[in-house]
Amino acid sequence: MTAKIDVIHIFERMAAKGTAPEIGCSLFGTGFEDVFARLQTQYLKKGFQRGRSAEKLIVGDFGSGKTHFLRQFMEIASDVGCVVSYVPLAKALDFTKTLTIYREVVDALVLPGQPGHGIERLIEGCIDRIKRQAPGPALADQVLDGWIAGIALAEIDLPSFRRVLKTAFEAYLSNDVLTREAAFRWLGGDVSNRDVAKRLAVSPVPGAEQNQHGLRSLLSLFQFIKHAGFQGTVVGFDEAEQSLDVVKARRDRVHSLLQSMINALSDLQHGAALLLYAVTPPIVEGMDAFAALQQRIADPGAHMGFFDGNTSAVKIDLRVRWGRDPEGELRGIGRRLVEVFYEHSEKQPSTPREEVLQNADRRAARVAANNASSTSRRDLVKSVCAMLMQLDETGILADPSVELVYGGEEPDDEV
Repeated sequence: MTAKIDVIHIFERMAAKGTAPEIGCSLFGTGFEDVFARLQTQYLKKGFQRGRSAEKLIVGDFGSGKTHFLRQFMEIASDVGCVVSYVPLAKALDFTKTLTIYREVVDALVLPGQPGHGIERLIEGCIDRIKRQAPGPALADQVLDGWIAGIALAEIDLPSFRRVLKTAFEAYLSNDVLTREAAFRWLGGDVSNRDVAKRLAVSPVPGAEQNQHGLRSLLSLFQFIKHAGFQGTVVGFDEAEQSLDVVKARRDRVHSLLQSMINALSDLQHGAALLLYAVTPPIVEGMDAFAALQQRIADPGAHMGFFDGNTSAVKIDLRVRWGRDPEGELRGIGRRLVEVFYEHSEKQPSTPREEVLQNADRRAARVAANNASSTSRRDLVKSVCAMLMQLDETGILADPSVELVYGGEEPDDEV
């Protein structure tokens, strides 16, 4: 994967904004190797093999690395055969409407190792996958036809979801364009359109039933992805505080729905999904005030949090890990950036690598002295990346005490 990444372009972006790259976080990530190994073993391997589903709250202040954590873990999930969906939540997105959430998730679906996203890509990817599993090319179509027929008997929560899935595959293979497009629209969440429903021989979903339908569709999607032979599904809701931070009059509705989603995911059979929510501490504090939800997300006891070794804990509070050695964490980030730069730079710098590593160490010490909190990650990333870009462009290694400005755009997410 990393061979196709424009690493220098990523450095330029991080120098200007200090923000996580959209792809390639695994290349730059450091400091959470043990955490990702634990999550991968317990959920992506053992849990998904048993059809288990779960949720996690990635907790941290703005600039603390939630986005990078989320994206890096999703890259890991993709590498082990999971379908992933990265959903940046906007303030305008109404989290009390599960059909809206479903639409966002399905539109962002990405298959492991394949370009494109969305429901059409999922259908195409399943067809390719089943054909490749046939004993030989001559039997590929026969195997595929049998597999599509079997969708009618698949363990999928929503019967109409099963029927439309089967119709979508049949229309795709027969090149029935109108039926295919109707099926894609319905599977994408357009379930109230009468013309679409009529073509698919299903009933339109009235407004009063759309929340229930949206949740059942989401669970059915996870079940189908598992049925199709993928390892499981990982969904990352980034900047979730934007949709969850609502006025008090609506907060209980949001918390009630979130509790319902957590309960439904916990009870899900024949599916394998991990939902990750990147949130700020005030959002978690608000959840703690909602008793039923607080019971679902609280650590089971003192010294039984995620960073105490309890991988099952719902909350992964990045502040806990960061507080143990802030300067050491910053040094690790700075050194990793330098190593990646030297590995991928087209024109190898004349400055010895060790000298640049020491420069990054001094920048880490300086940033930590000014701000020892987890939000200092962004400051350090901008500082080291700006230094590396100046080194790449001029051959001059800047003094760590000098503030470097590269680009000048305001940050819009996290690293």
